[in-house]
Amino acid sequence: MTESDIFDEYQRMWDSFRRCCEAANSLNTPNPEDDIFIKMAIVGFSHHQKTESWEHDNYRVAKQYLDEGTSLGDSETMRKFNLLALGALMGLYASGKIDQRVYSIGYCLLPGFVLGKGGAVENL
Repeated sequence: MTESDIFDEYQRMWDSFRRCCEAANSLNTPNPEDDIFIKMAIVGFSHHQKTESWEHDNYRVAKQYLDEGTSLGDSETMRKFNLLALGALMGLYASGKIDQRVYSIGYCLLPGFVLGKGGAVENL
């Protein structure tokens, strides 16, 4: 997978958002601090890597991204989607489907993908 495939991956997450929300709502995790946003990241991660492979470093990255989105005033829906897509990106990296360079590019492209959708993110 190359950096040009990252937008396709984000689009897949966009298209499956409702189904992923349902999966996140029913997900039981051993960490009681895992809110719906972290669970969305885990669901995204599980598209490419076993859920059991989710590690504390993944949690830390997701939590930091969530905190940044919250401080910027992102809506709940936008934060859910961002965490879903970020989780998928981390799953791609953990599974060896992308390298550090493509991961970094994907991380930078995520806000642009969401902004490109405009107000449609609120209608997911």
